[in-house]
Amino acid sequence: MSTVTPRAPAPCPYGAALPRPANRAASFALNASILAALLAASSAPTPLYPLYQDRWQLSALTVTVIFSAYALALLMTLLTTGTLSDRLGRRPVLVAALILEAVAMVLLASADGAAVLIAARVLQGVATGAATSAAGAALLDLDDPLRPGRAALTNSIAPVAGMAAGVLAATLLVRLAPAPTVTVYALLAAGFAVQAVAVLCTAETA
Repeated sequence: MSTVTPRAPAPCPYGAALPRPANRAASFALNASILAALLAASSAPTPLYPLYQDRWQLSALTVTVIFSAYALALLMTLLTTGTLSDRLGRRPVLVAALILEAVAMVLLASADGAAVLIAARVLQGVATGAATSAAGAALLDLDDPLRPGRAALTNSIAPVAGMAAGVLAATLLVRLAPAPTVTVYALLAAGFAVQAVAVLCTAETA
């Protein structure tokens, strides 16, 4: 009688035959962490603007333009790509957006003037808009029927908690880190890269 040797699953994150997540809770927690991290990154530059002003002699108007660039890009992305993950799937949209977010963090870390800051914030707004829509929809997909309302609550709390954490962490790094305008973005870029790989290891929910 012949025996069949089982084939090992394809290594994550390559190929279509990716391993399923350990449970729905793990995927739920991942998407909640993505929401929190995205909003943390959106608020992280706020304590750094005085440093930019001193370093590059930026006017108040220029700082306002930098801030507005992110908000406008975020709004336009939410309006135009809010349902993109319904057509393409949550995973592709999340992975692409997280990679864009990591690139935006690298640009912010290497910025040498207002023009680069504006470009990075626009890219960050696009990435955040696409990713928050997809992650929020994934949370609804993964909502536990035995615990109704958990996804809606998480969609409300995670962004607010992330924004608060981003400001607090950036403020502490301004005081403690030797290169605060680099350190905070390097940490965020690494986090987004890890999250992108983790998303590839989860099952599609759409």
